[in-house]
Amino acid sequence: MEPIIQRRISDVSFVIDKNLNVLSAKRSFLRLFNITDSQIQLSSCMDENDAANFKYFLANFSEKSETPYFVVTLLPVRSRIRCLFYVEKQDECFHVDVKELNYSRELLENTLIESREYIALLKNFDVYYFLFDGTKFSIKNTKDFNTVFECAAENTGEFAEFVKSTFKIDFLNGDTKAQFDSLLVDIKNFDDGKNYLFLQTDKKLLSVHTTKSCTRNQKVIVGNISYGIDSVPSENSYNEKIDFLTGLYNKKAITDLAHKKINEEKYPCTMIVMDVDKFKECNDTCGHAFGDKVLSAVSTCVKDAISGIGFAGRIGGDEFLIILDKTKEDDVRNVLRNIRVGIQWSITPASPDCVVTCSMGVARFPMNAANYDELFSFADKSLYLAKNKGRNCYIIYKPELHDSVMAQDEKNALKISSGEFYASSSEKELEITERLIKNTVSPAELKSVLDLLVDYLSVHTINVYDRDLKLVFQAGKEMLDIRNDYFDSKYFAFFNDYGFCHLDNTNVLNSLDKRKFEMFLSVNISTTLEVICNDENGARRAFVCFDIYKPARTFSKEKLIFALLAAKLIAKHL
Repeated sequence: MEPIIQRRISDVSFVIDKNLNVLSAKRSFLRLFNITDSQIQLSSCMDENDAANFKYFLANFSEKSETPYFVVTLLPVRSRIRCLFYVEKQDECFHVDVKELNYSRELLENTLIESREYIALLKNFDVYYFLFDGTKFSIKNTKDFNTVFECAAENTGEFAEFVKSTFKIDFLNGDTKAQFDSLLVDIKNFDDGKNYLFLQTDKKLLSVHTTKSCTRNQKVIVGNISYGIDSVPSENSYNEKIDFLTGLYNKKAITDLAHKKINEEKYPCTMIVMDVDKFKECNDTCGHAFGDKVLSAVSTCVKDAISGIGFAGRIGGDEFLIILDKTKEDDVRNVLRNIRVGIQWSITPASPDCVVTCSMGVARFPMNAANYDELFSFADKSLYLAKNKGRNCYIIYKPELHDSVMAQDEKNALKISSGEFYASSSEKELEITERLIKNTVSPAELKSVLDLLVDYLSVHTINVYDRDLKLVFQAGKEMLDIRNDYFDSKYFAFFNDYGFCHLDNTNVLNSLDKRKFEMFLSVNISTTLEVICNDENGARRAFVCFDIYKPARTFSKEKLIFALLAAKLIAKHL
């Protein structure tokens, strides 16, 4: 390893543009990468995912941003270094200070605090607890922390025999033996957050709950041993709490744990309600077997992201509930980002209809609510906002930002339920339709109908191309014809059998079609509906595009259907 990498480098900073071209840098930056010229492409020194995410971060950066920090892995020389960037905007460029290399002081301080809490927790255990560090099993006494048993990791038989004799475990009971076998497997896999109940020979229950504790150089599984519960399980108690498809808690178990943590223990925490985006369409398109793989992969991403700092469960078909022990916004955002990015890249998609993404609503206790029900309500409403924003994103509930939006959503819901919304919408739809079904429509009339359609659909731009893909009409916000330079045989690769491509959030193309993703990114198109309109012979007659700029926002189902109809009527007049 290069000597320069072995120690912390202070005062590393550089100036960069939104395409990650380094414009200038201090000498410490040159020393970090062992180069003589600072004008390099930073993406060449970054992981591909990190580079794409950092570009998106800079493209959407605001001087009023509450989170001017970005965590990234750099690849100088032959090493990998985890860095914390502090970003400030300077005209069209960005000044970046590298605040920390490797492990931040804040992380170290948090670890020390957690270690003190960990020791305090051990003092509340019932007499005994066990440890597994990958090399050996140890059973200790909580009163004086003396070791009462120790054996090598491969000698699981010795460990089983000691537990059996010490705690009078009834291994003749099939459920108890199955529980213990599961416990040994999970311990060796460092899988934590599970509760096991073993029947004793005196008809009492022994409970073991596992927790993982990690430091920079070591991870340990800790088992909390409690016994003397006067009841007998009718069946395997561990299995009753677990959703078998995902390996997470089931709805009852996660809800009970969350109620206890929030309503009884009053422990500060963060609640995340998460949905897999368009899961039904994914099931219908690719089959239920693929859908099961999606849920399994999603649960793995969640487990990895919250390991040691929370627990999660499946509360519906594609809906998950996550409870984090963290409430600091930067910590929560890091977890959310890891979940969102991890899920998007976990399964190779076959088409935009099968891209696996998620939306999350987030609320914090006690900052946002006084009890579980209120907290869930705010997290659930924030999830709805995330879906309406265009999916593949998260919303952290903040009253000053979101209360007015939620109130307006409730008014709109009341309009829908009363019929007022559809009554007003149908008048506009009727006018647009009547003007388009005429035998002939002049170019001026067609342009005025397009302007009306822009207003009704709440899009920014409508582009209409002829059969040769030449732009003939544009309504709404004027923009460059970006598509003209990208039209080729690959452009229409992901259109469905009905001749259209609907993207709630064009970010999903980042894992499907980099070229098209960069096209949309260049003009900040975040949501699009592109429609191929054919004539009676099946030849292309027109190509109509409905575009929404950032931030992303989804089309309602009713307006999506009407836009498809309007596109076909528009094509008749070309």
